[in-house]
Amino acid sequence: MADYEDDADAENETGESETASKSKSAKWAEVHEDALEEYERDWERERGNQDEAYEDLRFRRGRQEDQWTPEAINQRRGRPCHTINLLPKFIRQVTGDMRKMRPSIKAVPVDSNGDPETADVLSGMFRYIENRSYAKHVYTTAADSQVCAGIGHWQVTTEYASSTTFNQELRIMGIEDGVAVLWDADSVMPTREDAMHCFVPMDMTLSAFKKQWPDAKADGFDIRTSAAFTDWLSDDYIRLVTYWKKKPIKRTLALMPDGSIDDLTDQVKDLPKDQLKAAFDWLAQNKGARIEERDGYKVCRYLMTQGEILEEYEWKGMHIPIIPAVGEEVRIGREVYRHGIVRYARDLQRMVNYYASAETEVVALQPKAPWIVTKAMVEKYYDQWENANTDNLPFLEYDVDRAAPGRAPERVQPPVASQAIQLGGTKAAEDMKAVIGIYDANLGAKSNETSGVAIARRDAQADTGTFVYLDNFNMAIQRTGQIVMDLIPHIYDAQRMIQIIGDDGKPTLKEINKPTVADGVERVQYDVTTGSYDVMIEQGPGYATKREQAADAMTAFIQAFPQAAPLIGDIYAKVQDWPHADEIGERLEQALPPEIKNKLQEDRAKASQAPGEPPPPPTPQQQQDAQAAQMKAQALQLELEGKALDNQKKKADIAKTLKDAGQLPQGDPAAAQQAQVDAHLQAIDVAAKEDELQTKRTLNALTIQIKQAELEKARIGLTATGEKHTIDVVKGMQNLSHAADNHEAGMASQVQGFMHGSEKHRASMEQMTALPEQAGA
Repeated sequence: MADYEDDADAENETGESETASKSKSAKWAEVHEDALEEYERDWERERGNQDEAYEDLRFRRGRQEDQWTPEAINQRRGRPCHTINLLPKFIRQVTGDMRKMRPSIKAVPVDSNGDPETADVLSGMFRYIENRSYAKHVYTTAADSQVCAGIGHWQVTTEYASSTTFNQELRIMGIEDGVAVLWDADSVMPTREDAMHCFVPMDMTLSAFKKQWPDAKADGFDIRTSAAFTDWLSDDYIRLVTYWKKKPIKRTLALMPDGSIDDLTDQVKDLPKDQLKAAFDWLAQNKGARIEERDGYKVCRYLMTQGEILEEYEWKGMHIPIIPAVGEEVRIGREVYRHGIVRYARDLQRMVNYYASAETEVVALQPKAPWIVTKAMVEKYYDQWENANTDNLPFLEYDVDRAAPGRAPERVQPPVASQAIQLGGTKAAEDMKAVIGIYDANLGAKSNETSGVAIARRDAQADTGTFVYLDNFNMAIQRTGQIVMDLIPHIYDAQRMIQIIGDDGKPTLKEINKPTVADGVERVQYDVTTGSYDVMIEQGPGYATKREQAADAMTAFIQAFPQAAPLIGDIYAKVQDWPHADEIGERLEQALPPEIKNKLQEDRAKASQAPGEPPPPPTPQQQQDAQAAQMKAQALQLELEGKALDNQKKKADIAKTLKDAGQLPQGDPAAAQQAQVDAHLQAIDVAAKEDELQTKRTLNALTIQIKQAELEKARIGLTATGEKHTIDVVKGMQNLSHAADNHEAGMASQVQGFMHGSEKHRASMEQMTALPEQAGA
């Protein structure tokens, strides 16, 4: 019985699996049919541009069969048929500017959930993705196709960071045949971001295809008769097509109490609508929080042949990750015509080839001018005359023809090189420069300009003539940044250590999505999963070029203002390309004035402190200064205590003096009065010194508090969370300093007044002492 139930369960499971498989096959068949129809429609719209683009690429290649028609080659059989390919130098001129002025991506926050520090990390992540993907080669390959044929492509993909991790990373990859990519015929934007689908073809050998997909149909399916599918299957190759499709969906968005917006589409797609309200009922209790449905899209990726769909994958981003770099496009009604710089220079290139071939032919025929002779003249010497145009013979023999007396062999005038041939070739080359928009000075030829301003203006003229290609290339780079920024929250969605690259090309490790607590507030450090970030393009020379320009400018500045050299010598050394330039700069930094050096240390401490991290500890120099101040205060305290003991001793002496004065004989009133005056004066001195000691104690305590406040300021730093506290400490220091100054001035005034009063009292006491002496006298 148990075995029967197990068999029944197995049959049910098998039946459900077969049902699911049939449903999937039916769904794929429908998608496949729609894809083929869309492909045929897009190809019909694009076929003219594709045919011309392939012709441009072949023309640029420069073989004889590429630049000469079959009819012309047949007509010139046995005659010179040169190919002087001038087009590559024009293409390299435009793509060379792209290589030198390659734009960089900068992320900027566009809502309250983004922050500048995370934006800098995102910019560094994009630079790392470019570096890891060898994107420079990817970009320039596509740019070469863009400038030559009018269009080039690359793509954004994902792959595992290594074979030993589950972490994925983004990559920028090239496309094998960028001209063959087909976009939605209804898209009009140069970036094709408004397209609803895209086809990316790739050819594979039949043997490799059968090895990777042994169950797939390599043949035996219905082959469409449309010309759009003629290249999809041959004896050796089969065409695989990646079909990207945007599908409309309903996105569930939640407005959270803190104002942030969460996309809950994936969490609630399997949740019945009647349970949706209950599942998020807690949101209703918060004012302003709500859940709404919005129209959106999801992107699906299918890998297909002409016969079937092989794979399906739901893309994590909201954009089709294919990026076109477009040349020049002209729209006439519903038709769009696209071209590069080769298209309208092809006829001129053919003219250059023709004139060069004709000139060669004329020059080659100069020593081969025929002879006019009679048969009787050369009959005996036929072997000599047969090779007269090829052998360098010192003389030629002949017989006199009795039928033509007085006549000798005569050479026909050779063809003369026509000046029109030379002028025609030169004019064709000049016209090619005018059509493309690049002239001699920009191709490396010497010009009359000598000043830097004049040369820059001439370069600007050429850049203007071909700027459309550079501008569209920059637009493609910016589109790449938008796609990458959209994918980063999905691919880098967990806490992990990543590498970023700064503006100067130096790599740095950063930990993203790290929970931290600062001042009792929980936050996520470098949270790349929240916030919206836009992408800006920064066009200009690379870091190395900027470094050279900075070095030249600083050299001129120091020559004009030598007094600045000791203050910027460290920076000047670090921007040089000498060996050990950084080490030289660090040594020069040690010679800077202390106030500048301390400021640099504070700035570096602030720059190295991440948001949410605890304040950095004080620098060794700050610790030494604080310890020295404390030791000085302790020494002053010991000095004050010694003076206090000295005062105690003086008080004892006063008491003893008063006691002795009381024991004087009654018959000597003058001596007793003098003893009392001396004791009183000593008491005045002791009181004044005690007030002075108290003042110094107060000042010493205030000094210690100020030094401790300075140490606290150094410890706190100017972090985002410590700025207010630092300001309070600084204000407290100022108040303490003012209080110390006021107290010192007040005590000094009191001591001065007291001493002045004691002097007057001493004078009066001395007068009183002198009276008995005068009376006795």
